[in-house]
Amino acid sequence: MNKEDLKTLFLILLVCISIFLTKKLWIKIPSEMIPVFKIKEGIGSSYLFSDMLIPDKILLNFSDKNHTLLYSDEKYGLWPGGKMILKKALSEKNYKVSHMKKEEFLKYQNNKSINFYFAEEMNTYILAKALDVKEPNNITERISKVNNIYIYLEKGNPFIIFCNDNTYLKISNLNIQTKVLREILSGIEVGEEYTRYYSIRDTLGSNNDIYIPFEMVNEIPSVFVQNEIRIDNRDEIRMIAEKFFNKNIDYLREIVENNGSTIYIYNQKVLKIHKNGLLEYFSPLDEPVTERNLYISLNTAADFISSHSGPPKEMYLDKIEEIKSDNNLGYKFTFKYRIRGIPLIIGNDEVEDFIQIEVFNKYVKAYKRFVRKDMHVPIYKEAIEQENMLSAFEVIDMNFDLLEERYVEDMGITEDVKIENLNEKIVESIEDISLAYFDPCKKESNEKLIGVWTINIKGRIYVFDVYTGKLIYEKGKV
Repeated sequence: MNKEDLKTLFLILLVCISIFLTKKLWIKIPSEMIPVFKIKEGIGSSYLFSDMLIPDKILLNFSDKNHTLLYSDEKYGLWPGGKMILKKALSEKNYKVSHMKKEEFLKYQNNKSINFYFAEEMNTYILAKALDVKEPNNITERISKVNNIYIYLEKGNPFIIFCNDNTYLKISNLNIQTKVLREILSGIEVGEEYTRYYSIRDTLGSNNDIYIPFEMVNEIPSVFVQNEIRIDNRDEIRMIAEKFFNKNIDYLREIVENNGSTIYIYNQKVLKIHKNGLLEYFSPLDEPVTERNLYISLNTAADFISSHSGPPKEMYLDKIEEIKSDNNLGYKFTFKYRIRGIPLIIGNDEVEDFIQIEVFNKYVKAYKRFVRKDMHVPIYKEAIEQENMLSAFEVIDMNFDLLEERYVEDMGITEDVKIENLNEKIVESIEDISLAYFDPCKKESNEKLIGVWTINIKGRIYVFDVYTGKLIYEKGKV
């Protein structure tokens, strides 16, 4: 064989190897690429739908006197493991079910376990579909809504408890693996870089099962934010309008108001971007909607948010409300989000909430969005506040006279009426206590968020500075 023949053979071998490697590459790539393409095409709602149904808080029980509370799962990845277990439980055919009383459920909090709390009652069937359960079992019928899911993590026979108000449904005899979650909890416990939380029932003797800290271990990071929409950037505003209407700017009617707000109109659809960065979108319904469908509406909301500006990082579903408009039946969904793992509270009375969307099955009638972005401003050690964070217990103690005054006012209690155990009744009435960031919304950019404790009593929301304990914001009964 001469030299030319060897070159030809070598080239043929190279071509064959290239074809082989190319096939190998295309066998691996599509599963990773398809979701990206779907999101860009606006049909990636199944991913977002599942992703937005996330816990509001996660209670970790290490033992009877050792508990902590997480507001974000980004660091430890407990919810992905929990979802795998829930998916298995909601699709299992052979399982045992039993109801239990609250007293028995509370005793289980003394064992190594985890509680996933949701901000809003979650439809169990919708949760199963979001977890991609093809044929949910009848657990979804036995308990139609849940606001807390408990997973027992001690070695032995694992079980799950689905909770809603005073209903506790224990699901056992499941073929589930809890080792991964148990090991994550053990790692957190050994690290001891967490704040210990205690039940109000156990510490103050009140009939309230909320967990609060008595002493803080970690500090809350200093964060500066800016508006997601730069109202002074005309090109950016027009790009947003083009994306909403899927039309070139030349086809849209543009109106610039005297107050600096901009309105875009196409047919009967309207987009308004306010001076403060609030975005509002309105669209008439294409046809009457006489029956609500929560599953379709949630998917529509997920798809719309995905294809219009996208979801903020750590966005979660906070509230579901049934609405009616001209005999059309739909839902209003309220979404919130976290910054650096901490929930965000809005301090702008002109803006009802961060993201709200009105959906009538497959149609979006209204959409509001006011998002603030973390500027990731570097904070140098000498600039960090040296004050220690106050615990929720300390803040309650400092402001109890105020809480009592508002409670008496809200309950319509007159001076001539004596209430026995008033202090205990006030503590029992606490519906929620959360660590959060408060956004004063006074600046378009370089706005420093304030670390706060939020306390909800009988529908009234109090916001206290986490360092001074002073009341900085209050929202009346809703």
